[in-house]
Amino acid sequence: MNIGKRISELRKKKGLSQEELAKYLYVSDKTISSWEMGRTEPSLDLIVKLTCILECEVSYLIYGDDVKSDVETEIKIKLSEAEAKSLDDILENCSLYLGESHQVDTYYQPKYRPFLCDNDGDVEEWLRIGLRGNKKILNYKHWYQNKYCDEFEVTIDDEKNLDKIFKVLDLEVIAVVDKMRKKYMYKNKYEVSLDYVESLGYFVEIEVKEYSLSPLMEYDLLIEVVKYFGLKIENVDKRGYPYHIIYNKMKKSI
Repeated sequence: MNIGKRISELRKKKGLSQEELAKYLYVSDKTISSWEMGRTEPSLDLIVKLTCILECEVSYLIYGDDVKSDVETEIKIKLSEAEAKSLDDILENCSLYLGESHQVDTYYQPKYRPFLCDNDGDVEEWLRIGLRGNKKILNYKHWYQNKYCDEFEVTIDDEKNLDKIFKVLDLEVIAVVDKMRKKYMYKNKYEVSLDYVESLGYFVEIEVKEYSLSPLMEYDLLIEVVKYFGLKIENVDKRGYPYHIIYNKMKKSI
């Protein structure tokens, strides 16, 4: 199914005609018809508006159910409050605003096997349940060189049975990450997320959303994006939010 068919399907579920959807977007009904017939596609700014009207994710509208590849390449950097404000101002002028959301992620690990760390002590894998709007997503990541990772996700449709499975597998909660996230799309390739994490402060996460090179080569390009935004490479965070929350708890208990 292409983007036009997804627009048509979601429009009909909302009970909207092509003419009604066109009025919301300030385009002609012929434009809507052209999208749905697959002759043309909406621009990225119209895609964002469509997701608000049709109540879906940007990623679903563009990619459908096969939204995520099994590889993720990203950089996370710790920011001061002033740096976060400055970056937000820059992004408002050079990027497409995608929205703001409250996200709560609960992290787990097996009691019999703490998740692996590399020789530098950087975490190599995470298992989490993330709250995204009214959906809960089970996500597993395994990092390589802290530059890219294997990533697998499934939507949870039976939380009670999942809890039972976790108990059988002896999984325990190790951290809960509560954050406000503001997202931008930069150059139609990079998703830039400004995060304020409860008890940890400000961060930026820059993720490759469109691959044209290998993950390692894309990571090198990410470094150039970091430099363009005037961010400090030495502040790249390789351990992740749950690690810092666990570490802070350990310090308080000493």
